[in-house]
Amino acid sequence: MAVGVALLVAGCALRPGETPPDTGRWVAAWGSAQLDQRAPAAGEASGGKPVPAVWQQPLREATVRQVVRVTAAGRAVRVRLSNAFGREPLEVGAASVAMVQPATDGAAAPVLQAGSLRALTFGGRRDLILAPGAEAWSDPVEMAVPRLADLAVQTYLRAEPAIATVHPGSRISSWAVAGNQADVARWPEAAARDGWWHLAAVDVRVAAPQPVLVAIGDSITDGYGVAPGSYQRWTDMLARRLVAAARDAAVVNTGIGGNRLLRDGLGPHVLSRFDRDVLDRTGATHAVVMIGVNDLGISHRGRATTPESRAALLGELKAGFDAMARRARERGVCLMVGTVMPYGGSGYYQPKPENEADRQALNDWIRQAGFDAVLDFDALARDPARPTHLRAELDADGLHPSMAGYRAMADAFPLAFLDRRCGQGGAASAAAMPATFDNPVISGFASDPSVCRAGEDFYLVTSTFEYLPGLPVYHSRDLVHWRLVGNALSRESQISFVGRKSSKAIFAPTIRCEAGRFYIVTTDVEGIGNFFITASDPAGEWSDPVRLPEPVFGMDPSFFFDDDGTVYYTRHGGGRDGGVYQARVDLKTGRLLEEPRLVWKGMGGIWPEGPHLYKRNGWYYLMIAEGGTSYDHRITMARSRSPWGPFEPHPDNPVLTHRNLPDHPFQALGHADLVTTPQGQWWATLLAIRPQAADGGRHHHIGRETLLAPVRWRADGWPEFGQNRMLAQPQPTRGLPGWAPWPQPPVRETFAPDRKLPPHWAFLRTFAKERWSLTARPGQLRLIGGRTGLDAIGTPAFMGRRQERLNQRFATQLDFNPTDARDAAGLALRMNESHHALLRLTGGPARRVECLQQLNGQPRVLASAAVPPGPMQLQVLAEPSQYTLAWRRANHGRDWQPLCRIPTHQLSTETSTGFTGVYLGLFAFSATAAPAVADFAWVDFEPLGP
Repeated sequence: MAVGVALLVAGCALRPGETPPDTGRWVAAWGSAQLDQRAPAAGEASGGKPVPAVWQQPLREATVRQVVRVTAAGRAVRVRLSNAFGREPLEVGAASVAMVQPATDGAAAPVLQAGSLRALTFGGRRDLILAPGAEAWSDPVEMAVPRLADLAVQTYLRAEPAIATVHPGSRISSWAVAGNQADVARWPEAAARDGWWHLAAVDVRVAAPQPVLVAIGDSITDGYGVAPGSYQRWTDMLARRLVAAARDAAVVNTGIGGNRLLRDGLGPHVLSRFDRDVLDRTGATHAVVMIGVNDLGISHRGRATTPESRAALLGELKAGFDAMARRARERGVCLMVGTVMPYGGSGYYQPKPENEADRQALNDWIRQAGFDAVLDFDALARDPARPTHLRAELDADGLHPSMAGYRAMADAFPLAFLDRRCGQGGAASAAAMPATFDNPVISGFASDPSVCRAGEDFYLVTSTFEYLPGLPVYHSRDLVHWRLVGNALSRESQISFVGRKSSKAIFAPTIRCEAGRFYIVTTDVEGIGNFFITASDPAGEWSDPVRLPEPVFGMDPSFFFDDDGTVYYTRHGGGRDGGVYQARVDLKTGRLLEEPRLVWKGMGGIWPEGPHLYKRNGWYYLMIAEGGTSYDHRITMARSRSPWGPFEPHPDNPVLTHRNLPDHPFQALGHADLVTTPQGQWWATLLAIRPQAADGGRHHHIGRETLLAPVRWRADGWPEFGQNRMLAQPQPTRGLPGWAPWPQPPVRETFAPDRKLPPHWAFLRTFAKERWSLTARPGQLRLIGGRTGLDAIGTPAFMGRRQERLNQRFATQLDFNPTDARDAAGLALRMNESHHALLRLTGGPARRVECLQQLNGQPRVLASAAVPPGPMQLQVLAEPSQYTLAWRRANHGRDWQPLCRIPTHQLSTETSTGFTGVYLGLFAFSATAAPAVADFAWVDFEPLGP
């Protein structure tokens, strides 16, 4: 299940530079790989032990003490808490960090060193609410931390989600007591339990750069069999070896027992979490991966294999290792790969000779594949007399090493590997920021972006037109990497678009933050007109709309908060030549204080729209888009000493456009908004399209996307955008506030009755609550098809998400068995009512899979094939020039059967008109009054390129 990241913030940035940047170089000193764990009931067995009452989950009003050993010395500490897998908010009432001393007085939990306890704050506050999917760094705490010191992190949990974000294989006990004991050093009545709870990382601030090695793998990396508190994992012993060798290097362990390279098992598979758990670790420079034994073992345990299935698995494993190597190389992280140890003595897997041959074939390939380094654990651990087995002195159970085996692994690690430097990029930290970044920063349909800053966090909203939930809210820490955290229009009481055609409804929102409150003002075309909504948490619930009624329609409204408390409401005047109109507004009553009046006509281009007002050094700057949102689009500016004008135009208008650069990959630049970083740098978000060549012309089909452009202020007080009024690709990162990629979401999304739909899913015109269910068939998403189809201006049983890449894979498994041959369900590629395509499974005794295209309002079946009963898998493979629609039987072979291909230009704006982009979605349709029930087991949403 894809998860979003959200964090409640305490206030808004009122002036550039208000929040000073942190100084120093941060490195990861400890970390854990996390997974979702459903809570057992009180008294239920956990690892063979009863769960103490205080540990009854979800935790309520309890404080947890967790001990971690840091592998780097520093002069300050910060802690990352996580609710990455939770489905409800995690409420933290207080947190602290302290040094641990040995418990010599009979205390039940480790005792804190006197005077070492430090309160942790988050944006200056002791308490913190982490929304589902959220993670949060604490504010830095000045604290001298020796290398290999044991730190205790206390978290007072007011409320924990039913599904906790944990690492069960901690190899050390955590402790819990009732109530808020975060600032109490001694806990005589605490209860113990294995695992790390909602604790993702500990960084320290160091004086000089040093290597950071991250180990990722399965239970061998995770230290299966290690006695609690003994620190005998092979990475623990490697950390001690580095100290003994007087080498400054941190070691972070992100192993998960039972993990695999290619498939989820206990926790997300390694390939899906490689970015989050390795490359995104602060200051990561080196990585060692040891994975594959569970992929091999599970493939044959209790089942027959064929030469074809074994060859396919080896091919997939090789491709997975290659993918990790590419990612590491792109980020400048040196990658060492370990060979797979023998497991012939495993009573669990019981490999046959052909399975052993697969292990040896994989190891031979690893040794010759050209990775930055190879650590031959196989040669180290195998018994020379029986090479299919571990050496007796290194063997614990035929699969896992003994403590002597872990020590041998640590001793075999070549310390010189840490002297290597690889690639040109860097790890995910400001200190290792790459030289450039690529636009778009939000790819796929993300038009009319507006941005604001709150402290060190940036929030951005875009237009959504006829789709609900609407007004998506994105969060970033660096302006380049954005994560969808919610939707501002998220419930029926706010709005409905019944009867609205495509590309109507929500246009061009503006988001602003003032005195701890967030505001979005926008237009509902052919609906309630201009309105605003408010929230204290941009990722949470927003208010019902407050209408801004006017006798004359004008769209694209914006708010500007002046120094004296006056709030200005600025909008497009209506029509192709409407100009920019402005009035003051009382936000408490929602009343305009005068009739809006014309303040600037623009530079003569049609549709002078998307106005925003700013203030700098006593000047008021007005920025708009002109030329219509197509290839003549451009950004223009004017300024005045008064918000009412007269406004003088920028001497170099348009300040940004590509209308005279037909070969540039980005076209139609416009609808910009400005934001400042905490360091005082200015940047602009804007929209653009990426045209593709087809039929002798240009077309764009995934919509208008969000780009980022640098803004520099000249000596004459005018801004300069991009590079000489155009945008280079790639863009320099100089002036960014940092470099903070989000964890990559998993490719496969599954459904559970106790989860909410992630915010990337959208419906047409309403929230369609009667058309879908997560509880009717637990573990599946059910769509309930009615008589409304995608060609109607209504609410069909359709649930879609933006096509985010030109190269993308979208697939599902569908169980659909209606009796009427006219009923259908499957995958949809939707642009609007008259332009879409369906890969549909029909009902009746003679089931068929069909490819249907709706072009200019005319439906046509392009291809069809008879299919047997049972669940089917459907796939759309998107490329810049075409979509390939394919099918296969579930659980019957690996080969997709292509059914048809559809040129992308037939779903483009140039062909269909409108302002949106293609949505990839699921649908169901009934030709009768009886509902057509379609159950979807999972959805794959996989980026395959830009």
